[in-house]
Amino acid sequence: MARPERDGFPVVVHILLERDSRLFLLRRARTGFMDGYFGLPGGHLRRGESVTEAAVRECCEETGVVPQGIEPHCVLPYISGRHQGLNFVFESHRFEGEPGVNEPELFDGCCWARRDDLPARVAPWLADALAMPPGRWFREFRWD
Repeated sequence: MARPERDGFPVVVHILLERDSRLFLLRRARTGFMDGYFGLPGGHLRRGESVTEAAVRECCEETGVVPQGIEPHCVLPYISGRHQGLNFVFESHRFEGEPGVNEPELFDGCCWARRDDLPARVAPWLADALAMPPGRWFREFRWD
């Protein structure tokens, strides 16, 4: 199945799934970007989606679970080499089922980790995101 076209300036959404003081992480593989690093479930916003819709969709696609009651955690604009965009990080403490690797073509492993005991290779922005206090500072608007 062909992936939908993205806008030129990427907006990336992530879900911080937390259970029993542990975070769910996926290890990237065969993507050509940050392969071998653990990160939060997430991906690119599609045209016509809100950032919250995209976060729920990406989490479901990548982990097989649907997060419930997601809340904004932080926004991290980034520039990395030829890459530049915005990371929206949401959090969810409620979801049914057990998350796992639901897209083996993109991920080759997963784990639950405490915030203070993350794997050696994690996305470089993850520590900054975890250090930020939960944010409730934005509201999405949509109009035609």
